Amino acid sequence: MITKILITGHFSAGKTQLISTLSRDILSTEVKISLEEEKKKETTTVAMDYGKIKTSGFYVHLFGTPGQERFDFMLEILGKDHDGAVVVVDSADLLNIKKSVRFIDFLRKQGKPFIVACNKQDKDSCMNPREIAILLNLPEEVVFPLIAYDKHSCLYIIDKIISHISSSRKAA
Repeated sequence: MITKILITGHFSAGKTQLISTLSRDILSTEVKISLEEEKKKETTTVAMDYGKIKTSGFYVHLFGTPGQERFDFMLEILGKDHDGAVVVVDSADLLNIKKSVRFIDFLRKQGKPFIVACNKQDKDSCMNPREIAILLNLPEEVVFPLIAYDKHSCLYIIDKIISHISSSRKAA
């Protein structure tokens, strides 16, 4: 079965890294970034990231969105006909987590299954998924830990969203 998963979230949360860790052939539109954003990282996605994998009997197409508000129009474009989504948050950055609400609101309006992946769980300063679920007013069963550099962690996240997609299809 083929499925389209949207990977979204705030700037510097780890969306590109998640897709890069999973997919051998990634298409990325990373460019040098503004001086203001340079404090966090050197490049940013300006259009999309794309990767594909096979897992749990699914051919999964991963579409990563840019995270800055000025690129929010790409969320509409890339989100067209998606089956489910992953909102990646930087769990060591409270402001990043709070700003991720706009992605959650967008996905709620779409009515498609989504989960939240709490990236950077290897950092001492990170919040745990339970704390993030409470902060975002979400049920704990849709909020999961992630280390985007770790393939097993990334596959865990993809398996979780596939499970949510499968459950929503059975319920429909």
